[in-house]
Amino acid sequence: MTNLKVTDLSIDEVEVFKNETHSGFIISWSANIGFGEYTIYQENGNWYADTECMDSNEDKSFGEMLLKEFLKMIRVS
Repeated sequence: MTNLKVTDLSIDEVEVFKNETHSGFIISWSANIGFGEYTIYQENGNWYADTECMDSNEDKSFGEMLLKEFLKMIRVS
């Protein structure tokens, strides 16, 4: 991620999907820097993320922030 200061990050929607080649989920988000989608999917047993250039293999800090917000939405039973 670039050196953007992300504030007011919120999750607008989470959509689960499965098709012929992939299964995963899309997190639609918004923040002070704009909005976007963060897609996490599985292909051939490996996990991948399409982050719209918000993360890289060297820096996954935006994904960490987003998943922390996602965990806040989860109710543990």
